[in-house]
Amino acid sequence: MSSKPRTSSELRREVFRGMYNPIYRNPHPAEKADSMPKTPISSWIRMPRRHSIVVMLNFLLLCTFIYHLPKIPHQNFLPTSLTTNTPTIQAAKPSHPSFYEDKAFEGLSKKAAQAHLQKLAKTLTSTPFPKHIYQTWKSIALPSDDAYHRQRSWSSKNPSHEYTLLTDATALKYVEDNFNSTDPFIVHLFANFPQRIVAADLLRYLIAYKSGGLYTDIDTECNKPIDTWLPQAVSVLPGVMIQDVNIVIGMELDIVDRNKYPDAWVHDNAFLRRIQFLQWSIYAKPGHEIPRRMVTSMQESVRGDIANTTDKSIKSVRYKEREVLDRSGPFRWTKVVLDYINQIEGREVPYEEFSGIKEAKKFGDVLFLAVNRMSPGVPHSDAGPDETSFLIHHFSGSWRDDLAS
Repeated sequence: MSSKPRTSSELRREVFRGMYNPIYRNPHPAEKADSMPKTPISSWIRMPRRHSIVVMLNFLLLCTFIYHLPKIPHQNFLPTSLTTNTPTIQAAKPSHPSFYEDKAFEGLSKKAAQAHLQKLAKTLTSTPFPKHIYQTWKSIALPSDDAYHRQRSWSSKNPSHEYTLLTDATALKYVEDNFNSTDPFIVHLFANFPQRIVAADLLRYLIAYKSGGLYTDIDTECNKPIDTWLPQAVSVLPGVMIQDVNIVIGMELDIVDRNKYPDAWVHDNAFLRRIQFLQWSIYAKPGHEIPRRMVTSMQESVRGDIANTTDKSIKSVRYKEREVLDRSGPFRWTKVVLDYINQIEGREVPYEEFSGIKEAKKFGDVLFLAVNRMSPGVPHSDAGPDETSFLIHHFSGSWRDDLAS
């Protein structure tokens, strides 16, 4: 006798009873099971076609649902400066490296070059100084309690300024993000300098050029709020307005007086000139010509040093103390700044005009601060006490730990 036909509703109920119902393991129970073992796999294979279709449809519905879920952006709960993404290191230098080489200067007369620089300076007058403080260190773990105290001084005295601490990892990412597409040789140099002090020097100039704001070494301490620096400095300069200043540079050395500082004193203290500008703090508007020229000058010098190595590799380049000062430190920085001042002023500005600054002095669009404002307490240059300074430099000198013998 044939069995009674099942209604469509009965069939639907059977579909949703589950794949482990005996009817789905063998749709013909009256027949003998073949030799295939009764395992979950075999049960799946012998599943009725209608159930396979239902399972597949449900899977497609699930995929469609997931695809149309709203896109939730990745949220990073660490400050930008404290992220630990490991960027890809630029492995090979390009064939023709250059740092935004300015062809506009080629073939210009002295007067035309001056006019060109004055035009560049004027375009920056409408740009405010970014309210951003940058410092760098190997990691977010600073070397001492004093370092934490000094770091906090910048945030506590400047609550309206953004603060960024660039670590070894985030600094490389900063350089890659900002320069890899335009000048990958910069990334190559920064990533591969064996002496990290040279990379740290390069980084401060890149920050000053690309981002602007205040770069200051980790061993500096804020003594007065940044927003008070320019108003106090220009208050003694008749006719000078704050917007006319595009970069602020501190005097480190003023030993022009030969009676007080004879040649033997200069030699014994290993200075190169009787005027020197500091670079442990640079306050600039983004895009200024001086840090751009400094990076270019470093590139050209280091390229020559690479050519003199046996394997033609940046990793074989190592410097002694005086070479560091000359390649990336205040010796080269001072030369670049002086060359710029001579060009924008259209004359050779003598050292005597930089000497004896009591508060500030402006050449072109550059404001020079007295030695006391960023380098107080040193035993020369009439530096004056810490109390009257804008910042205090504690001269940790950790960079000397990695010098060539």
